[in-house]
Amino acid sequence: MKSSAELAPSSSLTDLVDCTEGPLAPDWDAWAEILAFGAPLAGRTAYHGFRRLQPGESAVSNGAGWALHHEDWAWANIEPEPELHPVSLTDEVLTGLGRQLRNLTGPVNPMLSGGRDSRLLTAMMLKERTATGQGVDEITAWTTSSDIGTSMEELVASKVAGTLGVRHHIVPARNEDFPRDVEDYARAVDYMASFHIWLMPVARRLASHPGTILDGLGGGVFLGGGFPDEPGLDGTTVSSARIVESRFNRLARYLEAADDIFAPGVAENLRERAWSDFEPVASAFADHPNGATLTAYLTRTLPGISLAPTKVLGSAQAVCMPILGDDVVAAALRVENSAKHEGVWYRDLLTKADPRLSDMATAAEMSKRRQHVRRGASRESASWYRDLLINGPAAMLLSDRLHHADISHWQNQLAKTKPQHLLRGLAILTLWLKEYGDRLSSVEIPFGEGC
Repeated sequence: MKSSAELAPSSSLTDLVDCTEGPLAPDWDAWAEILAFGAPLAGRTAYHGFRRLQPGESAVSNGAGWALHHEDWAWANIEPEPELHPVSLTDEVLTGLGRQLRNLTGPVNPMLSGGRDSRLLTAMMLKERTATGQGVDEITAWTTSSDIGTSMEELVASKVAGTLGVRHHIVPARNEDFPRDVEDYARAVDYMASFHIWLMPVARRLASHPGTILDGLGGGVFLGGGFPDEPGLDGTTVSSARIVESRFNRLARYLEAADDIFAPGVAENLRERAWSDFEPVASAFADHPNGATLTAYLTRTLPGISLAPTKVLGSAQAVCMPILGDDVVAAALRVENSAKHEGVWYRDLLTKADPRLSDMATAAEMSKRRQHVRRGASRESASWYRDLLINGPAAMLLSDRLHHADISHWQNQLAKTKPQHLLRGLAILTLWLKEYGDRLSSVEIPFGEGC
């Protein structure tokens, strides 16, 4: 959507940009957030004047044009019920999931990782199809490596698929294809995130396999009690400002590696710009009983993680994300986060979906150390990153050490989560400047000392 007097809503930012005449103004605050967090907050995009609709917002046609409409965000009005045990709502959640899955016809392609949300949806899809006796053989589960340095994702997913008896495809990724994956990912997400590059190989395969894709977006944050506040951080004993600061530091944790990656002054500038959007979003929920959950959704799930199913997988086929159904989320928000912490609810959810899955370990539980080099840290990938960034328009943001380091040093940095995140963000920024630089009103990056 264009945030101007003349609104023009669209599901594609690229389409809006392509039909816009004149120079495009970069939103450097958005880019600070992409580098610091992985995605821009508060509806920002790479361009000033173009923004994503936020919860409670809608673009409404009045016949002559479009108007931006605001209403209360329903999820924010739900408060947890003290001492309510999540098991008491298991049937309600599964009924909500089943209702959505029942409406899917034809082939279905569940994404099956080594985690709990994907196996829950796959089991529920099988359960719904088995109940009607139709379409069971149209379920095909899909797995690819999440590039964390182990093969446990594929092994555990294969065990789940075998247990359920569903068709299963594992899509491998090749080191030499990594540059293409980053470039295709960047275009797919409209240069608005730097998270799930590893999904590109399976997205390409799914483009030639018709059927609705099932994705477990939102499970960890709503069902699994993910992103809790740090221990001892209670709004009744700690100031709201301290709570907001703690939540910011958790989201911006990648900047802990800034000294190894960025030139002097860059990290400070990024933190200041990123804080300016985070603070008002998080402050609104600092004292909310579901504040940690809602803040995580608004600052991580919605702006960044959601682009994996909606844009990357969505470029291949239609995508269904049942856990984000209003009835499922509403039920989950009635339970205190602490009662769902560390995924304790999943055992009951999985037992009722399919008892064979109730005690099956996740890939994370079975992965204690890396077994092989991450694809993003391979020699091929490190060479590509180095050539792209050192010779690109964002080179001044890199530390002097990286400018002079050999490939082995780049590989060492890319093998670590926080440095790799920062380098991925710089790669997305560089690709965007290469693609749209001649259409931008300015390509002078205002980060670093003296900015």
